[in-house]
Amino acid sequence: MESDSNLEDLRSVLSCVFEKLGAESLTEPDRVELVARAEVVQDQIDAIQDVIADEEGVAMRTTSVPEPPGDRLF
Repeated sequence: MESDSNLEDLRSVLSCVFEKLGAESLTEPDRVELVARAEVVQDQIDAIQDVIADEEGVAMRTTSVPEPPGDRLF
């Protein structure tokens, strides 16, 4: 699924941003920019997860559940 691939890519990007945020030699302007980027990436991840959850919810609502067998033999 394409959204799964995008989700993994975004998670990888977010991980890299957090690694850079942990660098001791980071200047304050760079830190502010990285935090802003992390927020944007997190918003994109949340949006993809919402779409996935919506798709799963629709699939669950449209799938009919078979009725349990009754006590009748005929």
